[in-house]
Amino acid sequence: MRRWLPWCGFGVLFLGVGLLAELSWRHARLCLPEIGRRQLEPTVGQGVLLGTLGGFRTVVADFTWIRGYVLWEQKTDRAGTELLMRTACALDPRSRFFWENTGLSIANDMAHWEIRRRGGYAKVPRDIQEHVFRTYARRGLDLLDEGIVSTGGSPALLASAALVAELKLKDLALSADYYRRAAETRGAPWFAARFAAANLWKLDRRREAYNWYRAHWLKTLRLEEDGSPDDLKELRDMEQELRLPWLARLPRQSWEMAQPGLPAMPSENVTTKPSAGGQSRK
Repeated sequence: MRRWLPWCGFGVLFLGVGLLAELSWRHARLCLPEIGRRQLEPTVGQGVLLGTLGGFRTVVADFTWIRGYVLWEQKTDRAGTELLMRTACALDPRSRFFWENTGLSIANDMAHWEIRRRGGYAKVPRDIQEHVFRTYARRGLDLLDEGIVSTGGSPALLASAALVAELKLKDLALSADYYRRAAETRGAPWFAARFAAANLWKLDRRREAYNWYRAHWLKTLRLEEDGSPDDLKELRDMEQELRLPWLARLPRQSWEMAQPGLPAMPSENVTTKPSAGGQSRK
């Protein structure tokens, strides 16, 4: 029985310390002001909020995001939704999910909320609508740029930024730049290089589009397991439209010789694995 006495003493001491800490915190908590939206906003990005939450940042980020998502579904509180989503990004800056969905929500959704707040599409003049769309697209793109830096150049964020630049800002040059950066990162989306070249092509920068796409295929895409035949088919179409001399074109691949409908070219094989032909660039 005596050997249990020290353990009982430690248990009582532990409970006493815990009770004292709880009572002390309750007394101190009454003296601390509540943290609301207006108090959170200036602290985001300054490290104050992150230092306060310490090791619980990712957990709090998840709950903050959920609350922001609830407001997003209601589509009424634009400022509150954006604030909570941005706070989640600040709490967990390595999370691609937070950055991507916040940026796309701002760029794609919140302009429509703003127009409805001003009376709806019937009352807001067309030029004002366009200005609102571009303003929010720019804000969303700025946030995606922050996320690209915070995540070390996420290819998914670069592709999302390229989409916003193309569809919302109508800036094909900027979109092509984002797609090129995405294509040159590790784990690049399969479409990034093709879309970068396509946007440059639409801008009538055809030779630049072909030269970059060709260099990227030789350096990266042809080393893929299947030799990236779809991208090679796009390059063949470009060569045809640019009317390049045969010797200025990419060397014919050994597996390419068996495909029907290809014109004869000087044979200069590059070793790749055989694969089926790709889809048309058009």
